[in-house]
Amino acid sequence: MEKVQFQLEATLPELQDLHDKGLFTKLEINQITKRRTALETSLVRQKTRKEDYFAYAEYEINLERLRKVRWKRLGYEENPPPPSASTYSIPRRVLYILKRATVKFPSDLAVWLAYVEFAAREGMRKVVLKGLTNALQHHPQSPTIYLLLSYHHIHPNEPFPRGVIPSSSSLTLPLAPEPSASFSIDGTSSARTTLLLGLRTCPKSHALWTEYIKLELGWVEVLRRRWSALGLEGGDKTKTAEISLDGGEGSFGPDGEDARKAILAGQLVTQALRSALETIEANADGMVFRENLLAVLRVYPSPLRQIGLDLLHEDLSRVEQAGGKEGARAKLLNLTRRLYEQPYGSTSAGDLALEGIELVEELGRIGKEIRKTAKGRDNAWTDIAGSWLHQQARDVRISAEMVSVCVCSR
Repeated sequence: MEKVQFQLEATLPELQDLHDKGLFTKLEINQITKRRTALETSLVRQKTRKEDYFAYAEYEINLERLRKVRWKRLGYEENPPPPSASTYSIPRRVLYILKRATVKFPSDLAVWLAYVEFAAREGMRKVVLKGLTNALQHHPQSPTIYLLLSYHHIHPNEPFPRGVIPSSSSLTLPLAPEPSASFSIDGTSSARTTLLLGLRTCPKSHALWTEYIKLELGWVEVLRRRWSALGLEGGDKTKTAEISLDGGEGSFGPDGEDARKAILAGQLVTQALRSALETIEANADGMVFRENLLAVLRVYPSPLRQIGLDLLHEDLSRVEQAGGKEGARAKLLNLTRRLYEQPYGSTSAGDLALEGIELVEELGRIGKEIRKTAKGRDNAWTDIAGSWLHQQARDVRISAEMVSVCVCSR
């Protein structure tokens, strides 16, 4: 109990300050102390669980939420007093609790993720970087850590997207603003190094390959937009000496313009795509990866997306030639390409790239091809194509007459 007493005594200045500011009554302070005593006691038992630390952290998070509500209600937000013992004490206490959890359970990825997620929410950039680096030492084969670390390099001032954190590792945190689409070009090199290290350790990770391809696409697009805004897109050599841009024209050295043009032409993107497609075999799991990659490239705001799509469909044609169920899925993706792939800068809304008569004509062409292929009595193709047609009937609300023209006979 001496450890519990020590931890509680450290909170006395904070509790006194909360009472002095009128944020909590004396009765509430006593209740907080009792609750903290019970939670601290649960951490010194012989069989401590990570859930005990999470429960303690969530109690403090809810307490801080209540403090902020009362702070605003009492008018401190408009006329804030000088920082005092309770100004930042509760968030720091949450971080301290989660840090103790990482020391107690270093082999549990969940506690590390909870620790860095909360630190990111509070804008503690150095704590996030150090926490992820330490987590990587204990979990060198976790793709999630590499993804979070690369995200932190590119978006250093933003909380992690909640979808990246596994649900089993999440605390019940207040809602945070959605991360913006900003891209910090200064962190690109560190993010690239992190992802390449992750791919060396986890070469079959779909998420790492997808993020690496998106990183190369994003980096080239940021450079292209910068040069376009500064009038450098056309390669005006008179402006090169006047404008020095990190990663911009001239930064590759006097003999490096060919390399710069190759990068803008998509050399790094195509290399990343080829490496990914060669590493991820075209089995059932590999086809899921290719389908997800298609979905990413179809909407990515970059002129290079057409190059990526062409390369991906070239690989799908190879898979199609191999036959089987995967070949049938690849054939359907190639066959329906024009329905979903819009050129860069297109103003068409929705998931479909075509509309009106063009949509009907394209569906008719697809239906004829489905029917023609089905005559070969390929059961895999019949099942996959039939499922796709029924899905279109539900999603696009194609008339029953149109579907009947396309449906193949079994």
